[in-house]
Amino acid sequence: MKSKHCKIIPVISLLAFFSLVFSIPASADKTVKILILPFNIHSEKDMSFLREGIADMLSTRLTIEGESLPFSRDATLLAIADLSETSVTEQIAVSLGEKLKADYVLYGSLTVFGDSISTDARFYNLREKKNMVTFHETGKNNSDVISHIDFFAAEIKEKVFGYKSDPALTLRQPSRKTPVDESRRHPDALWNESRKSGKIPAEDSEDFSAAPQAVSEAATAQPSVKSGAVWKSKTFNIEIRGLAIGDTDGDGTNETVFVNEKDVSVYRYIQERFIKIAETEGSAFYSILGIDVADINKNGKAEIFVTAINSSSRGLLSFVLEWNGTQFEKIVDNSRWHYRVLNIAGQGTVLLGQKSGVRDVFSPGVYELKWEGGDYVSAAAQQLPRGLNVYAFTYGDVLNNGQERLVAFTRSDYIRIMDREGNEEWKSNETFGGSTIYIEYPAEGAASIGNVKEMDNFYLSPRIIIADTDKDGKNEVFVIKNADMTRRLLSRFRMFRSGMIACLAWDNLGLHEKWKTSEVSGFISDFAIADMNNDGQNELVFSAVTKNASVLGKAKSFIAFQNLGK
Repeated sequence: MKSKHCKIIPVISLLAFFSLVFSIPASADKTVKILILPFNIHSEKDMSFLREGIADMLSTRLTIEGESLPFSRDATLLAIADLSETSVTEQIAVSLGEKLKADYVLYGSLTVFGDSISTDARFYNLREKKNMVTFHETGKNNSDVISHIDFFAAEIKEKVFGYKSDPALTLRQPSRKTPVDESRRHPDALWNESRKSGKIPAEDSEDFSAAPQAVSEAATAQPSVKSGAVWKSKTFNIEIRGLAIGDTDGDGTNETVFVNEKDVSVYRYIQERFIKIAETEGSAFYSILGIDVADINKNGKAEIFVTAINSSSRGLLSFVLEWNGTQFEKIVDNSRWHYRVLNIAGQGTVLLGQKSGVRDVFSPGVYELKWEGGDYVSAAAQQLPRGLNVYAFTYGDVLNNGQERLVAFTRSDYIRIMDREGNEEWKSNETFGGSTIYIEYPAEGAASIGNVKEMDNFYLSPRIIIADTDKDGKNEVFVIKNADMTRRLLSRFRMFRSGMIACLAWDNLGLHEKWKTSEVSGFISDFAIADMNNDGQNELVFSAVTKNASVLGKAKSFIAFQNLGK
């Protein structure tokens, strides 16, 4: 079952759109139309100002009287107004070009990493269905982008329109024998090369199990790789941002709910098949941050809590879905809460919430939420150390001494154990966690251009779970551990090369890795400990993103579970 949402486009917008599209001169059949799409910008800093500059430069350089004419900026903006994807892929570019009846479509990306910059672009022939020019060039600073655009435009004019290039622009290709500076290479190229060399496991590998190694109780011992049967779903052409498991329709069996940036999908594991139950299509106006599932209103059907923000204003637009017997419908919409569900020993399932701040990312105070009067309202403020947000912690008997403690991530992804007053008992000396989900906020002391201020990224911590999965009477801490190629040194950029889930145990000196899953290519985006396959036993369930969306193709993700036990 798939719910469909009809989009109503105002008549004025339609008239403006067709007016802009068909106002392009058609003095002769020989004049071809070029759609120049905004470049994807990948950078630790806000460099969105380059997007319009690149489009303008390409437009002027590819305007040839009587031969070629790019669409106007306004026509292009209207064409992409309803675009739900954050990155322009070849499929999207071709679809937009065909919609506007263009002859060619141009799209690309700009990647800034440290002091190096990389420009990747393609010029696609919509009639012949093939790329006419594929461009890749690197530079040392932002000013090199201008020369990249000159080179790219010159190649297009020479290869497609037959104009001879300026000799000065034909000398850009370096000698193939020149040693390559790895810091100046495009991340996708480094990624693919690492996979081919075996440094990163192939993304389609379905066998994540490995022979177990001896486990020492000493904190300095090498943790074992958890063995056990592993099931892996098909590959989804999306970036799975989060997952949660629960009985959403009240029939006594669990469903797996997962989200990408826009959509909510509900699947069920049945006899080693992963079957779609429902899917709700999202809106271009919001971006999903996270997902949780729990029966908070106590009607026998677990609600789906979706935390989302407005893509433009960054204000909260969270919502809650519930099964009504025929489909999932919103029982709460446009909520101003960040949602997080915790399973606490002795308390059961608890729904927590926190609101956005005016100047800061979060407002002070995390609250337990209860169902009352058709909405989820604050019932009790949580006693927490100052600065701790709703995503960054859980609590339970992690020391196995009968006393409750908080386990939390720092902004830098270190783990802390402390009491509710913030008195620290232990802190890890290595990073765990790692997420690509962030909220933009005004950077402190940042420069402004008019009303536009430079933004910084606040990365949201992945969940922490405390559980006794081997039934030995002692709790363990389960956390994601993603390996960041930038080592968390860049505040606005993260690129993970591999990920795993670690089981940490307390030994009176601190937490140590008791065991871990095998590494997967890419990163782990979320996980749960729940009965996904409805066999009466909990499994370790996780979602992994093996490829981010880029000009080279769509994102790729999968869901897997691994049996737990002694």
